[in-house]
Amino acid sequence: MAAKGAGQRGPCGAAPLPPSWLHTRPLPVDVLPAGTILHRIHRSTLSPVFFGPGKGNPPINRFDSESGRFGVLYLGLSRNGALAETILRNPQRLMVAATDITSRAATAVSVQRDLRIVRMHGRGLLALGTDNAISTGPYEPCGRWADALWDHPDMPDGLAYQSRHDPSEVCVALFERLDLAISVRYTKPLTAMLNDVAALLDRYGKSIAPGA
Repeated sequence: MAAKGAGQRGPCGAAPLPPSWLHTRPLPVDVLPAGTILHRIHRSTLSPVFFGPGKGNPPINRFDSESGRFGVLYLGLSRNGALAETILRNPQRLMVAATDITSRAATAVSVQRDLRIVRMHGRGLLALGTDNAISTGPYEPCGRWADALWDHPDMPDGLAYQSRHDPSEVCVALFERLDLAISVRYTKPLTAMLNDVAALLDRYGKSIAPGA
């Protein structure tokens, strides 16, 4: 962990980098059985299955590979988690803009084989040598972690981490591996499920601005 500045209280905010011993220890892995449904909220104009950031592009999202050797697909274990990570990124807004709803779609996907996912939350954090800043802090260490897990002898398919915007929800960063087959179960515009979206927002004390 980085040293504190003069007068600074508490931790620096960034997660520790992968420890030197990581590749010598078994990873805390959970298995998601084949057929498990995972959820994604995305721009309606984009493909429902996208391993970013795309060839030749620099890392953008939290667990994008620092080296750029593979893409990452971001999903939620629940649709609520995917929505919270997508349309509730500004916690101080009481109303979600109508365009945030009308421009997006909800997709459910499943995979054709078991997924071995590193538990990067809860008790998995200490086993890995990190802390929950990996889910809530600056992005800089996270791409290094993605590369370290990709290179690990256990060869996991991705990692699970807490939603920054609702820690009771778990998200998955899925690595782009050659033997990974993903099936799209359905894609619906959020405007076709306004009652569900409104119920979710109400759970967080938010509402949709007029015009959706």
